[in-house]
Amino acid sequence: MASITFLGTGGGRYVVLSQRRYSGGIFLDLESRILLDPGPGALIRALEFNIKPEKLDAIFVSHRHLDHYSDAEVMIEAMTSGTKKKRGSLVIEGNTLPYISEYHQKAVDVLSPKAGDVFKINDLKVQAIPTAGHVDSLGFRFHSKFGTVTYSSDTDLDESLIEYYKNTRILILNCIFPSGKEIKTHLNVDKAIEIAQKARPKLLVLTHFGMQMLNSNPKKEAERVEKESGVKTIAARDGMTLDLDNLSRNMGEQAKLF
Repeated sequence: MASITFLGTGGGRYVVLSQRRYSGGIFLDLESRILLDPGPGALIRALEFNIKPEKLDAIFVSHRHLDHYSDAEVMIEAMTSGTKKKRGSLVIEGNTLPYISEYHQKAVDVLSPKAGDVFKINDLKVQAIPTAGHVDSLGFRFHSKFGTVTYSSDTDLDESLIEYYKNTRILILNCIFPSGKEIKTHLNVDKAIEIAQKARPKLLVLTHFGMQMLNSNPKKEAERVEKESGVKTIAARDGMTLDLDNLSRNMGEQAKLF
């Protein structure tokens, strides 16, 4: 089953430190098995949600903030049988690479792409994409036979990014703030609405919620995005799995999205 599982949907220091929402990253089971942005608790959540870290093909780190890279080393160890055998890849933004020990770097193949670079993890074609207003950060487009999955990473809205978000089956936006909260380094719901209106993904998934977003109720904020944009939108939940074979949502039970 091709799928996307959210090992955490929390973002920002206060949510991460409280674990009001988990911060384990996102697991993509496509042509390759990828763990994206392993923040605090990634290994624990992977085991909790029945992900086998020893079968990972790659770990992706978009930037050097704690909630995106902190568990990269422990996941490298899990992927490489405690570094006893070199296997798998670490795909990491270049200025973040020094945060990973040389010991762990030697256990994997290291790729540090620039925005626009295209590369492969086994049979899965990936493009690194730019972000806006957020220091040294990358997003990623995964060109799977099950449809393109695009991950924004932490970013502000810039018109130049819309082209990277178009022609996407599932667009995952890190939307840390609710409507009305403006900040130049992250998305809020108002900006998510604008992206949805212009990019028109088949499914928009909001995740990486800060305290204010949680207090505003992400489900209701997602409903507002859908109402104003006409794009099917959901708020991710910890442990939620999207089944790409039939675009159903598994949150303890299967629920048809379309």
